[in-house]
Formats: sequence, structure tokens, C-alpha cells
Amino acid sequence: MRRHRRMVLIDRVIPFLAAGVGLIALAGAVLVQMNGEARNTALAAQIADLREMVERIGVRTEALAMAQDDGTAAGLLALQDRMSGLEEQVATAAATAPAAPAAETETPVAVAEVDPNLPTTDCIPLGTRFVVLPDESYPLCQSTTVLKVGAITGDTVMVEGAGPIVETGFGKIVGTECTVMVFSADIEGFAEMRVNCS
Repeated sequence: MRRHRRMVLIDRVIPFLAAGVGLIALAGAVLVQMNGEARNTALAAQIADLREMVERIGVRTEALAMAQDDGTAAGLLALQDRMSGLEEQVATAAATAPAAPAAETETPVAVAEVDPNLPTTDCIPLGTRFVVLPDESYPLCQSTTVLKVGAITGDTVMVEGAGPIVETGFGKIVGTECTVMVFSADIEGFAEMRVNCS
């Protein structure tokens, strides 16, 4: 009878154990499902953040591209047009000027000797036209003089030692035998000049 009771007891307990195991399995499945959904939600949020970052980078890239077009190219083109206009004016003036009387005897032109102690490279040759930028220094070839340019406005260039020089004007650099001519000055920060030293 004890065996019979034990069998009946075991028969009654086994369904409860099976139900308990089933509930534990169901809870595990629900937990796995919830973890999967949470992971998917987190991944979706990360993907959305990445898309937003990529869009921001695209906007920044476009903004940088737009910022690089700060008018420098337009200023250079305007300066080129002004230089061409000045060259045409000089050519017209030279064509309309009366011809100089012919010299009866030609005198040989003396060629200046090159002083090895003075710069000959990485410098501006004397008597040539060149473009300058504000707050820059330009050493002059075969001279100890260094041209130091300050501010450049729409029609004036500040030159250290010569002061403000207006377009088509001249200025002598104090303490030197050099004369500066400004052909043009642009408000964009470019000027065309020439320096001669005797």
C-alpha cells in the first residue's frame, strides 16, 4: 500500500513538475524574445544615430565647400581684369605719345654686375611687376631691402618705410634708394606693384 501511495503521489507530482518545467521554458522563451526585441530596438536607435551623423557630416561638408568660395577667385579675376585694363591704357598712351628723336650715336648699355653677397634667388627681381598680399614681406633681388606690405584697401597699399601709396602712385622707401609704384590695389587684399632701386 505504501508503494501504491508513493505511485499515486508520484503520478500527481509528475504533472506539476512537467507544468513547472514548461513554465520555466516559457519564461526562458519570453526572456529571450524580450532580449531580442531590446537588442533590435537598441540597434535601430544606433542606426538612426549613425544616419543622423552622416547627414550632419554631409551638411558640414557642403558648408565647408561653400565657405571655401570666399570670393578669392572673384577677387583674382577682378585684379586680372584691372591689370589688363592698365596694360591697355599704358599701350594706348605709348602709341599716342610723340616719338622721341632718334639718337645720333648709340651708347653702349652698361650691364650691372651681380653681387654674390646679395640675394639672387627667392626674391623679387627689380623692375618687375608682381602681386603682393597684406602683411607679407618680399626680399628684393640684388638689394638688401625687404619690401614689407601692410594693409591693402580698395585703392591704397601701406608699405613700411614709404607709407600709404595710392594706385598709380609712387613712394620712396626711407633709408634706401628704392622707389615703389603701385599699379593697382584691390579691396579683396591684392595689389600689383613694381620696385626699382638705383
